Amino acid sequence: MPSPFSIFSRSNTTKQTPIPFKDYYTNWFSTLKNTLLPLLHHSLSSSPSSPTLLSSHLHLTLHHLLSYYESLDLAATTNAKNLPYLLYPSWRNSLEIPFLFLGDLHPYAFTNLIRSFLDEADNDEDTENDRKVLVFDRPCHVVMAWKDPSKHLMIKIEQIERGLRLMVPALLDRVKKAQSGFAGKIAEEWVNCERKEKMDVSEAMKAEMEELVTVFLHANRLRRSVISEIVAALNVYQGALFLEGLAQFLVGFHDKNLLREFERCKNPISERDGL
Repeated sequence: MPSPFSIFSRSNTTKQTPIPFKDYYTNWFSTLKNTLLPLLHHSLSSSPSSPTLLSSHLHLTLHHLLSYYESLDLAATTNAKNLPYLLYPSWRNSLEIPFLFLGDLHPYAFTNLIRSFLDEADNDEDTENDRKVLVFDRPCHVVMAWKDPSKHLMIKIEQIERGLRLMVPALLDRVKKAQSGFAGKIAEEWVNCERKEKMDVSEAMKAEMEELVTVFLHANRLRRSVISEIVAALNVYQGALFLEGLAQFLVGFHDKNLLREFERCKNPISERDGL
């Protein structure tokens, strides 16, 4: 798999030319879609199932997901100039962009996903025939994995959600303060530049970039922490279903029909109707 440093290549000794992160991300995504997701799906659908094998596939998928954030961190800390390309990733399509928070998936996406499983378990509207079809598709203990979730699990998920409600606004506030401080220093330099030949904003820009890199690293740490804590609170079947759902969510963004329909909806009505 290509190194995340392949995002950038040197064109000469003084300048770095940005190139797409596509090679690394494409391979990472391909491994998730074509290798790890099928392994999880097969382990969850096999009868009789092997908890040991399922646990192995669960941890492979978890490691793969977390490794992406480690790669982003590595790219950001190698050179702060990489940060704009990481905060506004060109390798993300138009379906993914609304879900991004400081360069990648919003942490709420992870807690919303686990909530969807827990809420579905509380929904008693399924008919008995529906249940039989589900059991036929997968072993009963997999289908019933979310039935009667433990009090400990519910408390843990609530703790994670409370933590996010504190951390997300705090990170956004740091971004705003960094940008505000940068703007203030630029304004101050502008006033003072009458006595200089040119305005020097390098120090102000350096300070802002250093703070934004730190915020970016904290955002990735938060994402890793939320995913890891959720999986740690689940049993092997719940954890595998959660990671399968997360992988399917990521893969779904690249559904060609869905993406085409989304792009079509972005066009003016007159263009869609051929008027």
